[in-house]
Amino acid sequence: MEGIKTRTILVVDDEKEFRKKYKKLLKEQGYKVYEAQTAMDVAEHLMRNRLDLILLDINIPEVDGKDISDIIDEYPSQNPAIIVTSVYPVSEQKFKIRRATDYYDKSTNTDLLLRKVRNVLGVEPI
Repeated sequence: MEGIKTRTILVVDDEKEFRKKYKKLLKEQGYKVYEAQTAMDVAEHLMRNRLDLILLDINIPEVDGKDISDIIDEYPSQNPAIIVTSVYPVSEQKFKIRRATDYYDKSTNTDLLLRKVRNVLGVEPI
């Protein structure tokens, strides 16, 4: 991977099981991965880290994905791509967070998620 820029991904989900699963999966693919479970966590990562992509769950306690999307918009220098990850059907995801680059139904296999991540980031599989 010499000469290839490592892409940085933030996994935002209130469920530890999903954060852990996605982090492991993405790290195995060579991505640098951070986790967040609250809106405050997201804001801290946006202030401290350069993010290429955010995997964003819609249902987060105290706020929802739309609120977090609004927080992301407050950091225009970042401008990370967003893939919404939810158990909601994709049609509902698109209605809730229109600015996302792509949408992923958590009930489908993670191979699909990896394809979406690669496509959004414009990288080839390793």
